[in-house]
Amino acid sequence: MFGLSVGALGGGPAAAEAGGAQGQRVLREEERYWTADRMADAVPAGGAPVVHGGPRAHVDAGVTAVRKPPPGTPAPVRFAGHPTVGTFFFDSKPLGGRSTFCTGSVVHTAARDIVLTAGHCAVSLTRATHRVFVPKYVSGRPASGQPYGVFPVTRLYIDPRYVANTKKAVSDLDLAFAQTGPNSRGKRVEDVTGALTFAPATGYTHRVTVLGYPSAESVNPRHSLVRCPVTTKRLTGYQQLSMACTGFYGGVSGGPWIEGYDPVKGTGKVIGSTGGYNGGGNDTNDHWVTYAPLYGKDAQALFNDAAAHRAVAPRPPYRPSAPKPLTPR
Repeated sequence: MFGLSVGALGGGPAAAEAGGAQGQRVLREEERYWTADRMADAVPAGGAPVVHGGPRAHVDAGVTAVRKPPPGTPAPVRFAGHPTVGTFFFDSKPLGGRSTFCTGSVVHTAARDIVLTAGHCAVSLTRATHRVFVPKYVSGRPASGQPYGVFPVTRLYIDPRYVANTKKAVSDLDLAFAQTGPNSRGKRVEDVTGALTFAPATGYTHRVTVLGYPSAESVNPRHSLVRCPVTTKRLTGYQQLSMACTGFYGGVSGGPWIEGYDPVKGTGKVIGSTGGYNGGGNDTNDHWVTYAPLYGKDAQALFNDAAAHRAVAPRPPYRPSAPKPLTPR
Protein backbone atom coordinates (compact mmCIF):
# COMPACT_ATOMS: atom_id res chain seq x y z
CA MET A 1 0.00 0.00 0.00
CA PHE A 2 2.90 2.35 0.54
CA GLY A 3 3.80 4.78 -2.19
CA LEU A 4 0.28 4.89 -3.59
CA SER A 5 -1.59 8.07 -4.39
CA VAL A 6 -3.92 9.71 -1.89
CA GLY A 7 -7.01 8.54 -3.73
CA ALA A 8 -5.75 4.95 -3.94
CA LEU A 9 -5.18 4.98 -0.18
CA GLY A 10 -8.73 6.12 0.39
CA GLY A 11 -7.55 9.21 2.25
CA GLY A 12 -8.79 11.97 -0.02
CA PRO A 13 -9.56 12.98 -3.59
CA ALA A 14 -7.07 11.76 -6.17
CA ALA A 15 -7.69 15.04 -7.99
CA ALA A 16 -5.31 16.72 -5.56
CA GLU A 17 -2.50 14.83 -7.26
CA ALA A 18 -3.71 15.57 -10.76
CA GLY A 19 -3.29 19.33 -10.47
CA GLY A 20 -5.04 21.73 -12.84
CA ALA A 21 -8.46 23.23 -12.21
CA GLN A 22 -9.79 20.17 -10.38
CA GLY A 23 -6.76 20.01 -8.10
CA GLN A 24 -7.09 23.72 -7.30
CA ARG A 25 -10.76 23.24 -6.45
CA VAL A 26 -9.84 20.47 -4.01
CA LEU A 27 -7.16 22.67 -2.47
CA ARG A 28 -9.61 25.55 -1.98
CA GLU A 29 -11.88 23.12 -0.15
CA GLU A 30 -8.99 22.16 2.13
CA GLU A 31 -8.23 25.82 2.79
CA ARG A 32 -11.83 26.34 3.88
CA TYR A 33 -11.71 23.20 6.02
CA TRP A 34 -8.54 24.14 7.92
CA THR A 35 -9.74 27.05 9.99
CA ALA A 36 -7.47 28.68 12.57
CA ASP A 37 -9.40 27.01 15.40
CA ARG A 38 -9.27 23.55 13.83
CA MET A 39 -5.49 23.76 13.41
CA ALA A 40 -5.04 25.18 16.91
CA ASP A 41 -7.04 22.27 18.37
CA ALA A 42 -5.02 19.58 16.55
CA VAL A 43 -3.36 16.86 18.63
CA PRO A 44 -0.06 15.06 17.93
CA ALA A 45 -0.27 12.14 15.52
CA GLY A 46 -0.72 8.67 16.93
CA GLY A 47 -1.52 9.55 20.53
CA ALA A 48 -4.34 10.32 22.90
CA PRO A 49 -5.90 13.77 22.87
CA VAL A 50 -3.91 16.48 24.62
CA VAL A 51 -5.39 18.04 27.72
CA HIS A 52 -4.99 21.71 26.89
CA GLY A 53 -2.98 23.66 29.43
CA GLY A 54 -0.90 20.68 30.51
CA PRO A 55 2.27 19.14 29.07
CA ARG A 56 2.53 15.61 27.84
CA ALA A 57 5.40 13.36 26.86
CA HIS A 58 6.80 13.93 23.40
CA VAL A 59 6.39 10.39 22.13
CA ASP A 60 3.14 10.14 20.24
CA ALA A 61 1.76 7.31 22.33
CA GLY A 62 2.85 9.32 25.34
CA VAL A 63 2.23 9.49 29.02
CA THR A 64 2.74 12.76 30.85
CA ALA A 65 6.39 13.00 31.86
CA VAL A 66 7.06 13.42 35.59
CA ARG A 67 10.82 12.98 35.97
CA LYS A 68 13.00 16.07 36.11
CA PRO A 69 15.86 16.42 33.62
CA PRO A 70 19.46 16.19 34.83
CA PRO A 71 21.06 19.50 35.82
CA GLY A 72 22.54 21.30 32.83
CA THR A 73 20.13 19.84 30.28
CA PRO A 74 19.65 22.56 27.63
CA ALA A 75 16.29 24.10 26.82
CA PRO A 76 15.05 24.91 23.32
CA VAL A 77 14.44 28.38 21.92
CA ARG A 78 11.03 29.30 20.52
CA PHE A 79 11.19 31.38 17.35
CA ALA A 80 9.20 32.45 14.28
CA GLY A 81 10.44 29.50 12.24
CA HIS A 82 11.75 28.78 8.76
CA PRO A 83 9.83 28.08 5.55
CA THR A 84 11.82 24.84 5.16
CA VAL A 85 10.12 23.39 8.27
CA GLY A 86 6.39 23.13 8.90
CA THR A 87 3.52 20.99 10.07
CA PHE A 88 1.33 18.33 8.53
CA PHE A 89 -2.34 18.69 9.44
CA PHE A 90 -4.82 15.87 8.84
CA ASP A 91 -7.87 14.18 10.30
CA SER A 92 -6.84 10.89 11.84
CA LYS A 93 -9.32 8.01 11.97
CA PRO A 94 -7.50 6.29 14.88
CA LEU A 95 -8.21 9.45 16.89
CA GLY A 96 -11.88 9.37 16.06
CA GLY A 97 -11.60 12.04 13.42
CA ARG A 98 -9.68 14.51 15.59
CA SER A 99 -7.52 17.07 13.80
CA THR A 100 -3.93 15.92 14.00
CA PHE A 101 -0.42 17.19 13.26
CA CYS A 102 3.26 16.23 12.90
CA THR A 103 6.44 18.11 11.99
CA GLY A 104 8.02 17.89 8.53
CA SER A 105 10.83 19.49 6.54
CA VAL A 106 11.28 20.14 2.82
CA VAL A 107 14.24 18.24 1.35
CA HIS A 108 15.80 18.97 -2.01
CA THR A 109 14.88 16.82 -5.01
CA ALA A 110 14.68 17.50 -8.73
CA ALA A 111 10.89 17.21 -8.45
CA ARG A 112 10.87 19.93 -5.75
CA ASP A 113 7.81 18.51 -3.98
CA ILE A 114 9.11 16.16 -1.24
CA VAL A 115 8.77 16.60 2.54
CA LEU A 116 10.54 14.45 5.15
CA THR A 117 8.77 13.28 8.30
CA ALA A 118 8.63 10.32 10.70
CA GLY A 119 7.43 6.93 9.56
CA HIS A 120 4.81 6.81 12.32
CA CYS A 121 3.47 10.18 11.17
CA ALA A 122 3.18 8.86 7.62
CA VAL A 123 1.40 5.71 8.81
CA SER A 124 -1.20 7.97 10.44
CA LEU A 125 -1.40 10.01 7.24
CA THR A 126 -2.28 6.90 5.21
CA ARG A 127 -5.42 6.48 7.32
CA ALA A 128 -6.42 10.12 7.27
CA THR A 129 -8.33 12.74 5.31
CA HIS A 130 -7.77 16.48 4.72
CA ARG A 131 -3.99 16.05 4.50
CA VAL A 132 -1.94 19.18 4.01
CA PHE A 133 1.58 20.43 4.71
CA VAL A 134 1.91 23.98 6.07
CA PRO A 135 5.43 25.48 5.82
CA LYS A 136 6.36 27.89 8.64
CA TYR A 137 2.99 27.38 10.29
CA VAL A 138 1.62 30.46 12.07
CA SER A 139 -0.82 29.75 14.89
CA GLY A 140 -3.97 31.83 14.84
CA ARG A 141 -4.20 32.02 11.06
CA PRO A 142 -6.40 29.82 8.86
CA ALA A 143 -4.93 27.77 6.04
CA SER A 144 -5.80 30.50 3.55
CA GLY A 145 -3.76 32.99 5.58
CA GLN A 146 -0.56 30.97 6.04
CA PRO A 147 2.55 32.77 4.73
CA TYR A 148 3.53 30.14 2.15
CA GLY A 149 0.14 28.58 1.57
CA VAL A 150 -0.72 24.92 2.14
CA PHE A 151 0.27 21.93 0.02
CA PRO A 152 -1.91 18.81 -0.31
CA VAL A 153 -0.30 15.46 0.47
CA THR A 154 -0.66 13.35 -2.68
CA ARG A 155 1.57 10.34 -2.08
CA LEU A 156 3.48 8.69 0.78
CA TYR A 157 6.72 6.71 0.82
CA ILE A 158 7.23 4.42 3.83
CA ASP A 159 9.60 1.49 4.24
CA PRO A 160 7.25 -1.54 4.14
CA ARG A 161 9.17 -3.23 6.97
CA TYR A 162 8.51 -0.40 9.43
CA VAL A 163 6.07 -0.90 12.34
CA ALA A 164 4.75 2.26 13.98
CA ASN A 165 5.98 3.13 17.49
CA THR A 166 7.75 -0.18 17.95
CA LYS A 167 10.69 -0.84 20.27
CA LYS A 168 12.09 -3.47 17.91
CA ALA A 169 15.03 -3.10 15.53
CA VAL A 170 12.75 -1.90 12.70
CA SER A 171 12.30 1.31 14.67
CA ASP A 172 15.55 2.24 12.88
CA LEU A 173 13.33 2.71 9.80
CA ASP A 174 11.07 5.37 11.34
CA LEU A 175 11.26 7.93 8.55
CA ALA A 176 9.08 8.64 5.54
CA PHE A 177 8.54 11.08 2.70
CA ALA A 178 5.41 12.85 1.55
CA GLN A 179 4.92 14.03 -2.01
CA THR A 180 2.92 17.24 -2.19
CA GLY A 181 0.83 18.97 -4.80
CA PRO A 182 1.09 22.68 -5.62
CA ASN A 183 -0.34 25.44 -3.43
CA SER A 184 -3.18 27.76 -4.44
CA ARG A 185 -0.76 29.81 -6.54
CA GLY A 186 0.26 26.71 -8.49
CA LYS A 187 3.73 26.64 -6.93
CA ARG A 188 5.68 23.56 -5.84
CA VAL A 189 6.70 23.53 -2.21
CA GLU A 190 10.47 23.75 -2.70
CA ASP A 191 10.06 26.61 -5.17
CA VAL A 192 8.56 28.78 -2.43
CA THR A 193 10.33 27.48 0.70
CA GLY A 194 13.80 26.37 -0.33
CA ALA A 195 15.01 23.06 1.06
CA LEU A 196 17.28 21.18 3.40
CA THR A 197 19.70 18.56 2.07
CA PHE A 198 18.95 14.92 2.86
CA ALA A 199 22.33 13.52 3.96
CA PRO A 200 22.99 9.99 5.23
CA ALA A 201 25.78 10.06 7.81
CA THR A 202 28.23 7.78 9.56
CA GLY A 203 29.05 7.66 13.24
CA TYR A 204 26.83 8.71 16.11
CA THR A 205 28.49 11.85 17.43
CA HIS A 206 27.30 14.93 15.57
CA ARG A 207 26.69 18.57 16.36
CA VAL A 208 23.14 19.22 15.17
CA THR A 209 20.22 21.57 15.67
CA VAL A 210 16.94 19.77 16.34
CA LEU A 211 13.67 21.46 15.34
CA GLY A 212 10.02 20.66 15.97
CA TYR A 213 6.56 21.95 16.88
CA PRO A 214 5.79 20.78 20.46
CA SER A 215 2.14 20.74 21.48
CA ALA A 216 2.20 21.44 25.23
CA GLU A 217 0.30 24.67 25.77
CA SER A 218 1.87 25.35 29.15
CA VAL A 219 5.30 25.71 27.55
CA ASN A 220 4.42 26.58 23.95
CA PRO A 221 1.02 28.32 23.90
CA ARG A 222 1.52 29.79 20.41
CA HIS A 223 2.51 26.45 18.87
CA SER A 224 5.84 27.95 17.82
CA LEU A 225 8.71 26.12 16.18
CA VAL A 226 11.53 25.37 18.63
CA ARG A 227 15.19 24.61 18.05
CA CYS A 228 17.92 23.18 20.23
CA PRO A 229 21.63 22.83 19.38
CA VAL A 230 22.96 19.57 20.82
CA THR A 231 25.68 16.97 20.45
CA THR A 232 24.28 13.52 19.71
CA LYS A 233 25.32 10.08 20.89
CA ARG A 234 24.21 6.56 20.04
CA LEU A 235 21.07 4.97 21.41
CA THR A 236 22.70 1.76 22.62
CA GLY A 237 21.83 -1.27 20.50
CA TYR A 238 20.11 0.69 17.73
CA GLN A 239 21.13 2.56 14.61
CA GLN A 240 19.76 5.73 16.11
CA LEU A 241 20.90 9.05 17.48
CA SER A 242 20.01 10.27 20.96
CA MET A 243 19.94 13.82 22.28
CA ALA A 244 18.99 15.60 25.49
CA CYS A 245 17.02 18.88 25.44
CA THR A 246 13.95 19.81 27.46
CA GLY A 247 10.52 20.64 26.09
CA PHE A 248 10.25 18.16 23.22
CA TYR A 249 6.60 17.22 23.75
CA GLY A 250 4.09 15.66 21.35
CA GLY A 251 4.10 17.06 17.83
CA VAL A 252 7.87 17.20 17.34
CA SER A 253 7.88 13.82 15.60
CA GLY A 254 9.37 14.10 12.12
CA GLY A 255 11.32 17.25 12.98
CA PRO A 256 14.76 17.52 11.32
CA TRP A 257 18.14 17.05 12.99
CA ILE A 258 20.31 19.43 11.00
CA GLU A 259 24.09 19.42 10.69
CA GLY A 260 25.63 22.69 9.47
CA TYR A 261 22.46 24.57 10.39
CA ASP A 262 22.13 28.12 9.06
CA PRO A 263 19.90 29.98 11.56
CA VAL A 264 19.10 32.73 9.04
CA LYS A 265 18.16 30.61 6.02
CA GLY A 266 17.03 27.51 7.90
CA THR A 267 19.20 25.30 5.70
CA GLY A 268 21.74 22.54 6.28
CA LYS A 269 22.12 18.77 6.05
CA VAL A 270 19.40 16.60 7.60
CA ILE A 271 21.02 13.51 9.12
CA GLY A 272 18.03 12.42 11.23
CA SER A 273 14.40 13.17 12.07
CA THR A 274 12.66 12.74 15.40
CA GLY A 275 11.35 9.20 15.72
CA GLY A 276 12.70 5.70 16.17
CA TYR A 277 12.55 3.58 19.34
CA ASN A 278 9.11 3.90 20.98
CA GLY A 279 8.19 6.61 18.48
CA GLY A 280 11.21 8.72 19.38
CA GLY A 281 11.55 8.67 23.17
CA ASN A 282 12.52 6.50 26.12
CA ASP A 283 10.35 4.12 28.13
CA THR A 284 9.52 6.75 30.76
CA ASN A 285 8.55 9.27 28.07
CA ASP A 286 10.84 12.00 29.35
CA HIS A 287 10.36 15.18 27.35
CA TRP A 288 14.11 15.80 27.51
CA VAL A 289 15.17 12.51 25.84
CA THR A 290 14.68 12.27 22.07
CA TYR A 291 15.77 9.80 19.39
CA ALA A 292 16.17 9.81 15.61
CA PRO A 293 17.14 7.11 13.09
CA LEU A 294 20.63 7.54 11.69
CA TYR A 295 20.19 7.61 7.94
CA GLY A 296 22.01 4.83 6.13
CA LYS A 297 21.50 2.75 2.98
CA ASP A 298 17.86 1.92 3.77
CA ALA A 299 16.98 5.58 4.26
CA GLN A 300 18.86 6.48 1.08
CA ALA A 301 16.92 3.86 -0.90
CA LEU A 302 13.61 5.23 0.38
CA PHE A 303 14.67 8.78 -0.44
CA ASN A 304 15.60 7.66 -3.97
CA ASP A 305 12.11 6.19 -4.44
CA ALA A 306 10.45 9.39 -3.24
CA ALA A 307 12.69 11.65 -5.31
CA ALA A 308 11.87 9.63 -8.43
CA HIS A 309 8.14 9.37 -7.58
CA ARG A 310 8.64 5.60 -7.73
CA ALA A 311 6.54 3.00 -5.91
CA VAL A 312 8.37 1.49 -2.95
CA ALA A 313 9.43 -2.06 -3.80
CA PRO A 314 9.42 -4.95 -1.30
CA ARG A 315 12.54 -5.05 0.84
CA PRO A 316 14.51 -7.99 2.26
CA PRO A 317 14.14 -8.60 6.00
CA TYR A 318 15.75 -5.80 8.01
CA ARG A 319 19.11 -6.78 9.46
CA PRO A 320 20.71 -4.05 11.57
CA SER A 321 24.39 -4.32 12.30
CA ALA A 322 25.00 -6.12 15.62
CA PRO A 323 21.80 -5.10 17.47
CA LYS A 324 21.96 -5.27 21.27
CA PRO A 325 19.27 -4.97 23.97
CA LEU A 326 18.55 -1.43 25.07
CA THR A 327 20.59 -0.55 28.15
CA PRO A 328 18.22 0.24 31.05
CA ARG A 329 18.30 3.86 32.18
